[in-house]
Amino acid sequence: MEFRSISKIGQESKDTTFFYLISYVPSMPELVCSEKGIVDECMDISKARAFSNLDDNYYRKIFGHRRIVLNINDEDIELFNWEPIEYSAERKIDTPVSVFNPRDGSYIIGILEVYNYDK
Repeated sequence: MEFRSISKIGQESKDTTFFYLISYVPSMPELVCSEKGIVDECMDISKARAFSNLDDNYYRKIFGHRRIVLNINDEDIELFNWEPIEYSAERKIDTPVSVFNPRDGSYIIGILEVYNYDK
């Protein structure tokens, strides 16, 4: 009986982290729009493209076995992907986000997707 309770608490903690990421990722300093130290509520497309090329164990500790994608028009920017070799289910949440393009100063709407893998 006690084992199930601990297991359930562990799953609830993983679920909370999963849902938290949909709001955390757009506000990460590595991705958020900012100018002269002033932060705006949007994601910077140039930062997102640079971030997608990182392969850092630091982010594996933060995100765990998840996949995070920013969809902008016809472009998918995979921000993070650490898909486990085996999993029993895949869940996805998404939300619209404002995306800033510093090259031309324009804003567009993108979709941030967070995938979770249940083992």
